[in-house]
Amino acid sequence: MTSDSSANAAGSSVLEAGGPSAVIAQGITKTYGEVTALDNVDFTVRPGTVHCLVGENGSGKSTLTKIIAGVEAQDSGTVSVEGRVLSSIDPRTAIQHGVRVIYQDLALFPNMSVAENVVFQGNRSVLIPVSNRKARKKASEALAALDLNIDPGTRLGDLSTAERQLVAIARTVSSDGKIILMDEPTASLTSREIDQLLETVDRLRQQGLSFVFISHKLREVTSVADDVTVLRDGQLISTGRAGEYSQERIAELMTGGLVENNRRETPAQEESEPVVEVRGLGLASSFHDIDFSMHRGRVLGLAGLVGSGRIEIGLSVAGLVRAERGTVRIHGESVENRRADNRLQYVPDDRLTEGLFLDWSIADNIVTNHLDGVVTPRGTVSPSKIGELADDWRSKLRVKTPDVSHPVSSLSGGNQQRVLLARALAPEPDVVILNNPTVGVDIGSRADIHDVVRNAADEGTAFLVISDEPAELLSICDDLVFIHEGRIIDRRSADSLSEETLIDIISEGGRS
Repeated sequence: MTSDSSANAAGSSVLEAGGPSAVIAQGITKTYGEVTALDNVDFTVRPGTVHCLVGENGSGKSTLTKIIAGVEAQDSGTVSVEGRVLSSIDPRTAIQHGVRVIYQDLALFPNMSVAENVVFQGNRSVLIPVSNRKARKKASEALAALDLNIDPGTRLGDLSTAERQLVAIARTVSSDGKIILMDEPTASLTSREIDQLLETVDRLRQQGLSFVFISHKLREVTSVADDVTVLRDGQLISTGRAGEYSQERIAELMTGGLVENNRRETPAQEESEPVVEVRGLGLASSFHDIDFSMHRGRVLGLAGLVGSGRIEIGLSVAGLVRAERGTVRIHGESVENRRADNRLQYVPDDRLTEGLFLDWSIADNIVTNHLDGVVTPRGTVSPSKIGELADDWRSKLRVKTPDVSHPVSSLSGGNQQRVLLARALAPEPDVVILNNPTVGVDIGSRADIHDVVRNAADEGTAFLVISDEPAELLSICDDLVFIHEGRIIDRRSADSLSEETLIDIISEGGRS
């Protein structure tokens, strides 16, 4: 723990004052193989409060909420709900004690009615029928309690994302939920919809419900929270009353240092001939009429809400998702099989399941996309050339490992991400598409990765960056294209934007 967390080491006692706690998690430790997701963490939720749980990706937030909800079992430590220690907890037990989870994907049924979704309960047998009349009556009561004007007979899939989020809350209330865990509930909402959601949370808090609210949007945290807990690398860093925390202090506690988002100083001038031209790209389920160009030595960012279509656009440009219409040209030529074209490289956001071959060595992972560079004149792969190429990239990207023959699974998240970038840059591509390039890495690694992107762009590579982090987009991009509901709604130069303006454009769907 830092000195800050030491001051709050007795986190439970700090927050218990004033009455019995809704939830007390004490000494929670959870490991996955050699990775420690949570290390002796204490966490307390006071009744009738909103407790915001914050931390970077990989800090342990989701793991802690899954343990409280009974989805994951801790290795050690105890969980108490309303004063009762739950010696053995599974999802059904947690539900019986009033714990409810609203996941980011909501876990609702889009082809069922609002009423059917509201009355569905995870601890009730699906073989026990519920009459439509009773379902509509119960749903109407739950919706009215939240002051929601939604017809219970409406098909859920016909509602907006925000309305579906509110239906998920209505379900927890109708099923006697008392402790509601919300994982990034505003990730795909506009600012107006966020306000409506936070008003609903505040109304329920006044009625005595308790909330664990996970969000990376610090403005929301400081506006809605009664209490704040910060996790970093699986450890409790700080916990206390929300009034003790500014956005700047939370960011510093999350990252372990002052957060500096240096912008690119001298981007290349836009050349007349683009490296990549995207024209009229469309996929009915995801995006429509997408037009943009990418130029040598420049970094273009795609900004938008979760689910806006940004990721699908990147996958389509990379040739990994087939668009139904439109063209992608590289140096003026239409290229259909882009996934086999080494001039274009794609770096996924999930390095563990989509990016790396975890059982392979660091060296083999780096050279996978550049086998032409490690073959002998006789056409065989040269182990010595593999080692030389991998060592060269280890040095360039400062991958912390004593030997590139070690398995890539032995590296930290930040170093694994460097290996992915090395793989993408090794063939000396003209274009690199990055999907959340610093997800789950620490602040130091994030700054290093940003430097890698800037340096590669300085050498002439064109980048398309998709990121959920506004600060990251401003740090490495020269230009931004804003996506809302699958369509381009605005284009701006990065140097004309502040982080607040960028967030407003994203949240307002281009109306800022």
